[in-house]
Amino acid sequence: MTRSRQRSAQTEEIARKLQIVLAELASLRILLAAHGISTPRPLDEDYLTVQRFAVMNHISPEAVLSRIRRGKLRAEKRGGRWWVKCTVCTA
Repeated sequence: MTRSRQRSAQTEEIARKLQIVLAELASLRILLAAHGISTPRPLDEDYLTVQRFAVMNHISPEAVLSRIRRGKLRAEKRGGRWWVKCTVCTA
């Protein structure tokens, strides 16, 4: 088998696997919707990671997390990471 055929076969295999994953994701979304669980709305550009927020405001990430716990900052947890709502951020 030549290299181009080998690459073509690998590309086809990846495309097949991608189609399977996308079909399973669509099925999962339908199942979640049937149980009243919708996918979260996307975050807008006003949200920053804790690390980025800390750098922009010259404070430590621990201080940012402390402010989140105390309710001083609005934040959401997505994918295991905190995203801080940044209404007035200093650059």
